[in-house]
Amino acid sequence: MQEEAGGRAPSWLTHSLSEEARAVLSPEALLLPDHVLDFIDRHAVTHGVYGWWFDNRLPLVPREGCIERDGKHLLYIGIAPPKDRSVRRGGPTPVKSRLWRNHLRGTVRSSTLRHSLAALLEQELELAFWRDKRNRVRMDRHYEDRLSEWIAKHAAISVVQHDEPWSLEETLIRNGPPLPLNLSMSAHPFRSTLSDLRRALGRS
Repeated sequence: MQEEAGGRAPSWLTHSLSEEARAVLSPEALLLPDHVLDFIDRHAVTHGVYGWWFDNRLPLVPREGCIERDGKHLLYIGIAPPKDRSVRRGGPTPVKSRLWRNHLRGTVRSSTLRHSLAALLEQELELAFWRDKRNRVRMDRHYEDRLSEWIAKHAAISVVQHDEPWSLEETLIRNGPPLPLNLSMSAHPFRSTLSDLRRALGRS
């Protein structure tokens, strides 16, 4: 258990965590991106909360106080579906669709996480950006594929079923461990740096 300065346990550890929170923050095992869809199917995860863990190949991101496991740190938490978002019947479950179509194989336009990772990895992966008529950041497909390959090698995921995932998401971001890649609801000091990096993409 990590401690704050002065020997006090972090506030998020002083409260009893729900089983759902524990499954995200302290899972039995981290899931590799290639295995997460099978886990979702076997455990019937439809609506839920997921955590993204990254190894030390992700540059610039401060990791002080972040939860570490198996050489990776928990840096981002997301949910599916968002609050008040309708779910289409007969389609992929919200969690499966969000993770696969947006984060793992999506675009920087469709995934806040991919947008942030692209900003951090721009030089290392030699990525190139442009902006569409609505001033949204874009990458050509071969750059998106390059980012997807990086994610497959350097990331891991924890995921849990939760019927109202937005409630747990807010609790963890506002009161939980440091999550330097979260922007919404976050007070992490890295937020301004990450926002600046994202805003600069495709403007030169």
